[in-house]
Amino acid sequence: MAYSGQIPRLTVLFLSCVNAVCFGQTVSIRLVNFTNESPVSNQRVYVSGISGKAAMNDMDERLKLIREPRTADLSLVTDTLGRAGFDLPKPAPAYFYIRAALSGPHWDCTCVVRVSTEEVVQKGFVVLSSYGARGKPKSPIQPKSGEVLFALRPTPLWVRLLWPLLKG
Repeated sequence: MAYSGQIPRLTVLFLSCVNAVCFGQTVSIRLVNFTNESPVSNQRVYVSGISGKAAMNDMDERLKLIREPRTADLSLVTDTLGRAGFDLPKPAPAYFYIRAALSGPHWDCTCVVRVSTEEVVQKGFVVLSSYGARGKPKSPIQPKSGEVLFALRPTPLWVRLLWPLLKG
């Protein structure tokens, strides 16, 4: 049994060479109100680019998710904790797209993002709108590995009141 000490070393070496994306990683999407850290539930979330049939360029894929979300690879709804999840296919794509379809007058978020699969799996990914990022340079809410976190801030009352005029 002189070689028994080498088995753990070989195992560690092997596991360090294998990318975590290869293991059928689950991705969690979480919508959170940035101001009070409460979950945003019952919201539709679309995922595209995981089937291998993504558009040729980034802008086309984003526009497709905005104009024709029914053509997305997945259509999910957040639960009471503001979460929705899915399993990445094998092999996993390098990038995929997420759109949180939120009420325009209530939430300040374009909410269409292209995310790196590797980044999401390793350290998570945060989406902040320009209004959501004001006042606080860094979000107190941090994503977990395997999570895409949308830190949302409600639009100001004056925007909600004037929404019909602003939308025009």
